[in-house]
Amino acid sequence: MSARGLSLVELLVALAIGSLLVVAAVTLYANGYRSYALNEAAARLQEQGRFVLSVLEPDIELAGYYAFTNRAESMQFVRGGRLHLIVAGAAQLRQLPPPPALPVPLAAIAASAHVCGVNFAVDVTLPVQGSNDAFRLGPAAAAGCAPSGGAQPGADTLTIRRASIEPARAPAPGRVQIYASRLRSHGPPLLFADGLAPGPLDGDHRIHDLVVRTYYVARSSVGQASRPALRMKSLTTVSGTPAFRDTEVMPGVEDLQVQFGIDTGDYDDDGIIDAGADPDLDGIPEADGRVTRYVDPDFPDLARFQVVAVRIWVRMVAEQPEPGFEDGRLYEYANVRYRPTGAAARYRHVLMSRTIALRNARTL
Repeated sequence: MSARGLSLVELLVALAIGSLLVVAAVTLYANGYRSYALNEAAARLQEQGRFVLSVLEPDIELAGYYAFTNRAESMQFVRGGRLHLIVAGAAQLRQLPPPPALPVPLAAIAASAHVCGVNFAVDVTLPVQGSNDAFRLGPAAAAGCAPSGGAQPGADTLTIRRASIEPARAPAPGRVQIYASRLRSHGPPLLFADGLAPGPLDGDHRIHDLVVRTYYVARSSVGQASRPALRMKSLTTVSGTPAFRDTEVMPGVEDLQVQFGIDTGDYDDDGIIDAGADPDLDGIPEADGRVTRYVDPDFPDLARFQVVAVRIWVRMVAEQPEPGFEDGRLYEYANVRYRPTGAAARYRHVLMSRTIALRNARTL
């Protein structure tokens, strides 16, 4: 018996069915790959935000740590064995009423240390400091401290001052360092930058580097002029003199907002936010006469109170737009109301927040 082949109609039907199966398989693969890519992009954005918080959190927690003490009042600067009391720092600008002239630069430290503002590098009485909705550091900041890539409009800055966690191996000329004494832990430590330790180095006396870091948002990141980034200016040493170095922390950060939690309970300086004292956060004292609030960095009376916590918001933006995606969400945080429009709505955004207590807040 001879074998019978497929008819033309049967062959066309088989080809049609096979084509439908191939198209369905390709469509499922494309949809699955697109979903995977979108989920991967969202996860990457979340991971980048968590990394930013992981960088900021330990710095904020340690703000005000000055080795054996957290008391920086009347901290003295030592040069060549001679004491120079810091009496004309940026803290003068916070007095009420403010002085009519700029503070006098501390002569015991090189002029390069004042590039971000007069005495900005050594204003250790302010372990945390910030500017609201603009890039502003110390008074009379020079062009050498300008934001790299331009400052992102509307973003805050956050400055942290503290001692390095690990002691320095030896004095380093040009590096601002802290000479800390366990025996004088209730008094102010000494600052120096000439590479000459003010005293012996042993189990009760050691040296720590002074850490000064300012976080801000730049309009441009490294290699991508249209993508913002979180950047950091940090106090270091260059060619034997103090200097500020600007580095990129993470691209994709389009906003940083900061608020300070202040202890205002009867000026008791107990290092605790007085919960319930001002539940509506209107700044009006409650029945017990206390006020508790989170305030913006430019709060006019901030110098009168102790900062015991910092609340931060970080808004991230994806690297690439997503086809068919539109972000119409209203982001409300700090004093910001932001809704992406136009081309910005095609990018995925993520808002992350954290409240961080200062471990070295003063207590009675």
